Amino acid sequence: MKLAALIPSVGIGLFCASQAAIGMEAITHCTLGSDGRHTLALLRDHPIDSTAVYYLSKDGATPVRLYPGDEDQSRGDEVQATCVGSRERAFVLSGEFASDFLQGIAVRFNTMANRWERIDFAERTRPASVYFGSNGLAVLIPNTGRNESPERYIIYRYDARAGRAEQTYSNRPPKLRATRIPEYKVQPGNKQ
Repeated sequence: MKLAALIPSVGIGLFCASQAAIGMEAITHCTLGSDGRHTLALLRDHPIDSTAVYYLSKDGATPVRLYPGDEDQSRGDEVQATCVGSRERAFVLSGEFASDFLQGIAVRFNTMANRWERIDFAERTRPASVYFGSNGLAVLIPNTGRNESPERYIIYRYDARAGRAEQTYSNRPPKLRATRIPEYKVQPGNKQ
């Protein structure tokens, strides 16, 4: 492709991306990182009945859909989102998406490790607590007893070595600093 033809194509692509971001409704905004230098914004667009497609924007970057794949993977209902923590903060979201279970994410910027950490989960109940450690983030979900394990808790832990989350079961919560997750219903215009 010649440069003269490429420039208009790039311009049109940038215009379309900015138009999509302009039409989105900002739902909540979290300041993350122990130094408060990072942000995560939750946005939504394309409402149908009580559902919408949810997007995240890290540090003001172009919003991306909550889940990869087609748009319907990120279409949610009964969505709850909150920022939790004091010295260290995390963004936690859960709702009814494309699964038969509640799906959600927990996102943190780990200042000590200088990295974003994300945990994806799908369970029958919403998470109760998040745990902050220098090696990663953990999310505790009460076990309803209808899972593969009789243990009291389902724990999703970010594995820094693998760069992804892993799921475990335990009768004891993690031995890290805990922050309880309050229930927070996403409403239009609510900001944090």
